[in-house]
Amino acid sequence: MMTEIEERKPIHTRVWFYLFIVFLPTILVIHFTLLNPFGLFASTQKDQRSTAALGTTPCVSTLDPSLSLRCVSFSGHLYAIADIDLRLQKIVFTVSDNGKKKTFPQMVSNLSGVGINPLLVTNAGIYGVDNRPLGLLISPKGKLHDANPRMDKGEHGNFSWDSAIFQISDDGIAAIVPAGAWQDSRHITAATQSGPQLANADKINQGFQSQSKWSYRRTAIGIDQANRKLVHLVVSREPVTLFELATFMVNELHCSEALHLDGDLSAFYVPSAREKFLFSDPGERIVTALSIINQKRKFENKPSESPHKR
Repeated sequence: MMTEIEERKPIHTRVWFYLFIVFLPTILVIHFTLLNPFGLFASTQKDQRSTAALGTTPCVSTLDPSLSLRCVSFSGHLYAIADIDLRLQKIVFTVSDNGKKKTFPQMVSNLSGVGINPLLVTNAGIYGVDNRPLGLLISPKGKLHDANPRMDKGEHGNFSWDSAIFQISDDGIAAIVPAGAWQDSRHITAATQSGPQLANADKINQGFQSQSKWSYRRTAIGIDQANRKLVHLVVSREPVTLFELATFMVNELHCSEALHLDGDLSAFYVPSAREKFLFSDPGERIVTALSIINQKRKFENKPSESPHKR
């Protein structure tokens, strides 16, 4: 028969064993928290940042800090997006000298010679076989061509299909207006005409077919749903249909209005980047150019020219 002391031994052993099992995890948590009190929070934040950045990557290795440029993957295609805040930057439309086609580097060199130092350049606007604008084009020099509300679709392709005008007024508000409804105003400081209009009132152009086979590398411009002073300029790496491009502009970039600018030979040229052409050099010579510049940059007109001339 066991004594009272002998009967208590197993009980004490079990008590200490259970205390050890229960309190060991608590002691370890307190220890690591004291060593790194923000460790768990930082880990959580890191996971959240990783999730938020999913699908978005830098487009180039070197970039002017005042230019917002990102690449986004959407439905199997990669797009480069320049986000333009019209409170800080300007969009300028120009044409090459003497109506001659220029390479992107030549265009940038000519722009620099007249006081425009672009952060990014792309091709934009409608021009004909004579290398002159077919639709509205308002540059810092004034109106270079009137709006063209009636163009034959068979002759001018997509540009005359639901043709529209992207414009910026002197209060920094952007808008996209159907060519037939456009009204001239001295308050419009920049504008270009192209087509087709990809989206209007947050809705994709109903004329587009989701099963379309007509795919090209394309350039487009859109206006943010929440802020009409925020503009999204887009170029696709792979050939895409108009429906795919419009879907990206509305569903991913949340554009209330969007306009197709060019197809097939679309490109972004970034003078400050090591990789000056985004995705590839299309080998294209252009006539009309869209340039993004800082607001502090001023267009220097010759004495005989007036910036308000229409």
